[in-house]
Amino acid sequence: MSDATAHEERFTVLEIKAAYLEKLTLDLNEVVIKQGRVIDDLQQRLTVLEREQESEAEDRALPQERPPHY
Repeated sequence: MSDATAHEERFTVLEIKAAYLEKLTLDLNEVVIKQGRVIDDLQQRLTVLEREQESEAEDRALPQERPPHY
């Protein structure tokens, strides 16, 4: 095997690895983007639930005033 052939094979292997890594990077990026969307959705839901809970707690709060019959 000549030097040129060995270099070509080595270069081909490196190109294949680079292409694989590029595909992997794109796939992982899609996963990160989807997870970001899920996190955003969950944060919005949490905010809504917190507001509902605060509102319900205010509705259930005991009045601090003395009743009129005292």
